[in-house]
Amino acid sequence: MALIQRPDDPNPILPSCGIITLFLHQVERFPSRLAFIDATEDTTVTYIELLEKVKRLARELRSKRPIPLESPIAILAAKGLNHIIAQLATVFVGGTCVPLDPSVSDEQIKVRLEDAQPVYLITDAENQNRCLGGFPTITVAHHLLNWPPTPDETCLPTVTYPSSRSHIFYTSGTTGKPKGVEVLAQGLYRINHCSNIRPGDLVGHVTNPTFDISTTDIWGTLTSGATIVNFNKGVLSSPFTFAQALQRKKSRVNWMTIASGIFNIVAFSCPEAFSAIDILVTGGEAANAMAMKLVLGSSSPPKKLINAYGPTECTVWSTYHEVTLQEAASGSIKIGTPLIGTDMYVLDERLSPVPKDSIGELCVGGSCLALGYLNRPDANKKAFVSVRGLTKDNEPIRLYRTGDLVRYDRSGRILEYIGRKDNQIKIHGFRVELEGIEAVITNNCPVSMAAVLKIPPPESDPGASSFLLAFIVLKSEGKEGNLTAISQKLSQILPWYSIPRLRVLDKLPLNTNGKVDRKILMGVYLKSKDSAFNTDSDKNSENACAPTIRKLEVIWRETLAHPPSSVKPSDNYFALGGTSLQSATLILKIRKQFGVAMSTDTLYGNPTLSAMAEYLDNGSGKEIDTKAAMQSDALLSENLRPLDGPIPDWRAPGEGVVLVTGATGFLGAYLVQALLRMPEVKKVHCLVRAKDATHALSRMKAAFPQYGISFTKQDQALMEAKIDLIPGDLGEQNLGLSGRAFDELARSCATIFHFGAIINYVQPYSAHRAANTIGTLNIIRLAVTGRPKTIHYSSSFVVYGPTGLLNGPMSLPEDEPIDSYVDGLMYDLGYAQSQWVAEQLLWKSIKNGVPIAIYRPGFILGHSKTGFGNPNDFIGRFFVSCIKMGTYPLLPRQRKEFIPVDHCIRDILHISFSNANLGKAYAIVPLNSSESIGWNSTFKLLNRCGNFKLKGLLFSDWLTSQLPETWDKRLLPLMPLLTEKVYKEKNRWEVYEDMAEYKTDNTRYALKDSMNPEGCSPLTKGLLTLYLKGWFEQTDNLQLMDLLTGTSAEPHC
Repeated sequence: MALIQRPDDPNPILPSCGIITLFLHQVERFPSRLAFIDATEDTTVTYIELLEKVKRLARELRSKRPIPLESPIAILAAKGLNHIIAQLATVFVGGTCVPLDPSVSDEQIKVRLEDAQPVYLITDAENQNRCLGGFPTITVAHHLLNWPPTPDETCLPTVTYPSSRSHIFYTSGTTGKPKGVEVLAQGLYRINHCSNIRPGDLVGHVTNPTFDISTTDIWGTLTSGATIVNFNKGVLSSPFTFAQALQRKKSRVNWMTIASGIFNIVAFSCPEAFSAIDILVTGGEAANAMAMKLVLGSSSPPKKLINAYGPTECTVWSTYHEVTLQEAASGSIKIGTPLIGTDMYVLDERLSPVPKDSIGELCVGGSCLALGYLNRPDANKKAFVSVRGLTKDNEPIRLYRTGDLVRYDRSGRILEYIGRKDNQIKIHGFRVELEGIEAVITNNCPVSMAAVLKIPPPESDPGASSFLLAFIVLKSEGKEGNLTAISQKLSQILPWYSIPRLRVLDKLPLNTNGKVDRKILMGVYLKSKDSAFNTDSDKNSENACAPTIRKLEVIWRETLAHPPSSVKPSDNYFALGGTSLQSATLILKIRKQFGVAMSTDTLYGNPTLSAMAEYLDNGSGKEIDTKAAMQSDALLSENLRPLDGPIPDWRAPGEGVVLVTGATGFLGAYLVQALLRMPEVKKVHCLVRAKDATHALSRMKAAFPQYGISFTKQDQALMEAKIDLIPGDLGEQNLGLSGRAFDELARSCATIFHFGAIINYVQPYSAHRAANTIGTLNIIRLAVTGRPKTIHYSSSFVVYGPTGLLNGPMSLPEDEPIDSYVDGLMYDLGYAQSQWVAEQLLWKSIKNGVPIAIYRPGFILGHSKTGFGNPNDFIGRFFVSCIKMGTYPLLPRQRKEFIPVDHCIRDILHISFSNANLGKAYAIVPLNSSESIGWNSTFKLLNRCGNFKLKGLLFSDWLTSQLPETWDKRLLPLMPLLTEKVYKEKNRWEVYEDMAEYKTDNTRYALKDSMNPEGCSPLTKGLLTLYLKGWFEQTDNLQLMDLLTGTSAEPHC
């Protein structure tokens, strides 16, 4: 592949000298050419000036002690000229560069230093006084290494070779002790050859020098006669600042390597930022096709965009692939073909080649391979293997097992990345590796053995969630003190979602193969959890004189069902398994114990025991700028553009393939039923949040009877023929699908009914962001990939927030811009805030030409014929609970636009039939606003439905009429909504007084040619009676059925 190989050298001979000699050759050729430019500071250095600074530092290194060949020399200096001088000087004296990141803790740096045992530690002025263990230290300051040279300057480089070790790069250590990868110079030569950096090029230096891809910025540039243009951390902190810097004359680079994470951020914010670049190489993570599409589809794309792949163990890059706009639009990016000196094999578990087109593990050989892991013989044996039978002479070859699953495309030449082979589980929405956590525990704590299990929630507690439990064997006595220290240590190393609870055992059970028997450990947990969790030997902490943190600890343990002494100050409430339901209980208990009305935002902003206690003591804690986050996220779709071509009629002959999200939800399930019965619909893809197809099927089977949906034999046959269940996740890249599966889905469907969302009455915007905001963004990306298609989105009137709060009574047209309503939403739920952002993404896409229709249903109750609905939604929970309590809250000047679910689906489908209805919003409510019923009138109507005799109380009196702990448990998830004061002593519900009137002009026009131009029926006594009957049956409150005076609904068409 001649993409970035030098076109004049088809059969290259790589250098036989040391890498410093290549740099010296460029100094000889271009002494006065600039070797370094700082993009923001007035710092420039020519090649000859750089060499003299390198010599001066090299002389200082040699003056204090002998430096044997390949001796490690650690470099702790910020990215920039000082760091570059330190690397060049290290190799000049024959040493091995060990770049260290100044931003990490002293403790983490010490771990690396103790492993590498460097002969020197080179620091810059900012890091020279850090306490790092007494290694010989030299400070580098480029302005003190002044030009011109002194007369006696006679410093010659140490002779090195291609096989000499040039660098040791430490991995992040997120799955255990960081490993030092020993990189050889010959591996870098292949990168220099293929990069096609030419004399005079301006090469952007963006990457942290502790990452191996930075060697292209530094060594690839300086051994090619080009110029390094350094972008400092301040420039990189903002994609807009970075984009502006790239356009300035002195920093207008034409060659750049950039990590995938930074590339993606810039691509979504400023896709034209790379316009001046000839060759842009990105890698480090799986390619983001949409980001690449935005860049290549911009008005001024780079001349070439390269997707590079390669583990550090294979020296920077193993493969590279030029990405085209067409490929990026398809949603699947290949990792390409191997570089010179790189041999690729796709092997099975037995390290034998897999059949053509099959998936296998990518194993890499050739001169690219690292020497191995420093001081890690066991890891080397596992990762670097010797394999016979792969070559004609049957000689053994050394390979690195990447752990990545790949396959060749149909041409048999280009590799496609499939995913990781590692055994991972998902916890709190994050993927983690259990063995990695075990390694962290045993490598960093006084623990001899550790086994981590994922504990599923008990069936008896639907509000609970899974958590991680580590069984550990301690090295010494003093268990309680050790456990405290271990918890603190793990909180410093591991992200919160992967911090396990701890359980001490004298020894771990082993099976006959000598491995830990995890089934026995699960049995140990199940057998002991009831007795352990029901014992409280720490009652003294509950007395009135106990410090806040002790009282709060007891509340945590009661809420989470934890045993005594199991909660530490550094513990994260959600990492310990806290759910939104338990959060509601926690807030209530805090209010009772401390008299403080803690908000849900405060809870999520201060999730550790110590932070929460400090908030209760001082009234201060971490605040989350939700408004700024919303407004920033609302811009994410600005650069998404529709595909060329006609907008399809999704019901036309040859079409009829539909994607539905939210199919297991109330409205989505009824939509799927309606689509199945439409003869023009050939296939209904249902994206279901599930780990696999079996899990997706079980969720779908549970959804229909849950909402009272029954199927005839004919319906069953239609389900088998038409439904295609797709396990995935709205909030994950490519909807949780592989690139190929995402691409196939994008090509197959003609329309998307996006009804999927998370609705939670406790969690803030940040917790809704993945599914609702990013999920909607991913749906738009799907719509502009593969082929043109339409989106029909189910939104909500909550996007306007409590309009009457700040603006008074008003009338809202359906297409009313929602931008200005963000201030009112600060007093609303995280769900409402996420819906505002999701609609903003859609409206910006509509402006860009993406064919979208937005539907805002009123409050959807049951089916107009069967009465069955969703007993777990807000109204279902609230009405049944109020009937049990005998009271309801009086809420003046409030109403709900109640509608039947089957009418809602009927009207949405009719509007979706015509593409003339795209680009608008539709209020799916009773079309005559006079038929809307007020909140207080709704309860009067409810009293007429039976012998209920509910009494209306002022909201404050209703709240205090019963003790919170005696309330119906179905109200618990609503408690923050009902009790948290957010504006002038009003809670999130009360602020909805003086609700706006929602206009229906668009809906009225779109339904004028339908069988039901009158739209959804308003709430009547007959319908409410039917709904109550359905709720009572669905919640097993059959004793309430006797209170109904009639169960037949009034007729409705």
